[in-house]
Amino acid sequence: MFFNFSFWRYVTNPSQLAINHQNSAMRGFNRRIVFLFLSGIVLYALRDIWGMTTESLSPMLTVATDGDYAIARIVSVVGSILWAVIYIAFHLFFISYILGLLTSIPVRRIVPLQLLVTGILLIEKALVFLVFVVKGEAANVSFLSFGPLSATFLDTWFLVMFLNQLTIISALIVSLQFSFIRSYTKTMNWKSLLAVLIGLQILFALLTAAIGYIPFERLFNYVMQGGAS
Repeated sequence: MFFNFSFWRYVTNPSQLAINHQNSAMRGFNRRIVFLFLSGIVLYALRDIWGMTTESLSPMLTVATDGDYAIARIVSVVGSILWAVIYIAFHLFFISYILGLLTSIPVRRIVPLQLLVTGILLIEKALVFLVFVVKGEAANVSFLSFGPLSATFLDTWFLVMFLNQLTIISALIVSLQFSFIRSYTKTMNWKSLLAVLIGLQILFALLTAAIGYIPFERLFNYVMQGGAS
């Protein structure tokens, strides 16, 4: 038997996806993967073209020529596209591998679940981007997270960035993963499973916040200039 993969059908009923995946062969999934990558690339490119995450290029307007600035913007867009591919591949395949190790479910069976998760993450980013475009300004924190609230009383930027990663979408992702895995395997203790899924969200939030403190621009200048000399 066959069943057709549908994002909007299974994002509201991941347990049914688990049941269908165990009993039937899936059709139309590869097209969804291609569409997911293309959607992410377009979204990240539009964000960069509009000006999100390009604050470091602003000083070039006063010190660089028009040609140099145009090249920098092109490189920035290309970098955003590459980051979109890495971001989607990480959530789609690497997280599937981690969940497979933790639950003993074949990785290929978890990838459809992670396609739902990654699609939701892109929808979240698209929604935040749309609001920023409408308002004509951007911020380093998402209004869907605890970031804006924590920024009002916390002085530690790392904690603000950490809480900024814990959003309403994070809770939805845990719910999707929990429902799918519980329906796929009946042997894993549900309390342990829930603790593991929440722990993964906290761990990735900590890692994402920590990455913001890596001086990529300084390292780049050292390698291209200081290191060479």
